[in-house]
Amino acid sequence: MFVMPDEFQLRTAGSSCALLIVIASYCPLASAQNEALSTTNRQGARPPGIEKVPDPPTIVKVKIDPAVDPPQFWGGGGVLTSTVLDPAPEVVRLWDPSVTAGVRVSSNVLRAVADLDSREFTRRQAASLRLAEPAVTAEEIFALLVRGDLSDEQRERLLTVARDKVLALPRGALGIRMQPSGDPLHPGVEIQLLLPGLPAERVLKIGDRIERIDDRPISTSNDLVEIIQSKAPSESVKLSVSRQQRDERGKPKLDDQGSFIEDRFEVDIELTSAADLDRFEGQFPNATRSTVLERRLLALREAQARFAPARVKVMSRALPDAPQPSKGSAPRSSSGGDNEKSIKHRPLQGD
Repeated sequence: MFVMPDEFQLRTAGSSCALLIVIASYCPLASAQNEALSTTNRQGARPPGIEKVPDPPTIVKVKIDPAVDPPQFWGGGGVLTSTVLDPAPEVVRLWDPSVTAGVRVSSNVLRAVADLDSREFTRRQAASLRLAEPAVTAEEIFALLVRGDLSDEQRERLLTVARDKVLALPRGALGIRMQPSGDPLHPGVEIQLLLPGLPAERVLKIGDRIERIDDRPISTSNDLVEIIQSKAPSESVKLSVSRQQRDERGKPKLDDQGSFIEDRFEVDIELTSAADLDRFEGQFPNATRSTVLERRLLALREAQARFAPARVKVMSRALPDAPQPSKGSAPRSSSGGDNEKSIKHRPLQGD
């Protein structure tokens, strides 16, 4: 009797197992199940036991309408909040009677204002250019508007000059780069950079926290910018400052509770012009946006409503429709007739 070697039996057994596996993979029942599963997946469904993957969240784009009154801005937590801006007080005071009463208008300005009402356009334009010169102050322009006795042409041109002068009014500056402290227990703005050659460099240090300006609390960078830029250059302000105590190695000192030890002091500082910041913009860019110009524009809108000439509405009556010619009648000539009216249009005139 022939007996197969053990090695051959193992080899054959392995081949049989592999054959069974291959046959099972080509079983008609398994093929049908795979086909059904593939068809189900193609239809967008999920097999039992597999949950549907949620769709990605829809991105909602919020459009902020600049015409909304009051304007809307993004607040904390992605919520829209309404922020009301008041007109700039340094502009509104320009037409206060108590201020304009003490303004002396020069004779050159009075002659230029008289030329604003000239019949010649070139003369009116030249008068506007003379009033736009830096020697003529915004106080003089508003004093003339308050006193009145002006033609509509004079009012319009004076308001245009006043607008340019108000937007060009100098704004104060400290010469710092800053960020909010981020500590509700110690509010204020921390100095990150001192611009060389500007006033803050002489009295402040990097790391100082400005808490108040002229006894007004400071919480954000915009709070500081709005107060400082609403003042004129060379004007002095009082800063309330906190400064950390440091050891010989420059590390902050801590008390027994582990808190920073700080010194608080007040210092008077004379402001420079915001125009001096422009030469540092490329080297030390500033991301803080000021609302001073927006508030000045609001004040100018108030001045426009107060001093602009009254608008007159002109109502025009529509011409009646021309009668349609009856059937069989010859059309009338456009050269005119006894029952026709000739309408002449005068050419428009402008400055």
